Amino acid sequence: MSRKNILIVDRDKDFLLDLREAFVPFKNIYQLAFASNLTKATEILRKFTVHLAIANVQLSGESGVELLLSVRRWYAETHVVLYSSELTEEIKRSAYHSGVSAIIPYPFKFEELLKVMAGIFAKESGNTTVLDTIPLADLLQLIGMGNHSTDIIVINAKRERGVIRIRQGNLLEAEAAGRKGVNAVTEMLSWESPIIKTCKGGHGITPPDDPVPLHDALILAVSRLDERT
Repeated sequence: MSRKNILIVDRDKDFLLDLREAFVPFKNIYQLAFASNLTKATEILRKFTVHLAIANVQLSGESGVELLLSVRRWYAETHVVLYSSELTEEIKRSAYHSGVSAIIPYPFKFEELLKVMAGIFAKESGNTTVLDTIPLADLLQLIGMGNHSTDIIVINAKRERGVIRIRQGNLLEAEAAGRKGVNAVTEMLSWESPIIKTCKGGHGITPPDDPVPLHDALILAVSRLDERT
């Protein structure tokens, strides 16, 4: 089994050092990265594949829930575990509604954290599929024909990411390289040999009143792509 990349986000540097030492016996299983704020955490997420982010709910002027929302929007394949010494019902509702994998009270025993992580990765198989043979346009056509609901993460050679959210064969939203909607789909179709990952569609996103059929959006995106060339 390949090592899992773990990102730990906390403003307490002594705590991060303690965790680094605790993980030393597991260096063949987990590879660690650390961040003390959301800016650094986001930078790491953009540059590297992170399988699991572990974050304190209370960060300096920020919130681990903000990180969770960002991860769920752009890095749907990354699991998130939050911990806090002040787990209010409001925080729990917000975190679970946003798709957190687990919430644990702080302080916690290292063994408890390992158990949570092992449980998450044990359930991982089947939730995300990596596709490296089917072109993005063909995949979108198949999903639209089947009226499926899914999130598609597209990663190009520069590690830029795009997301296409589809609900019941309709294009819910798409974002890539500062573009949105059909323009974002067009941008992703122009990427050469991207990594394509499909994930189960998350909750918490309200469908538009006038959904756009994915087939229609795909035709428009392809025509705009033809205009570029």
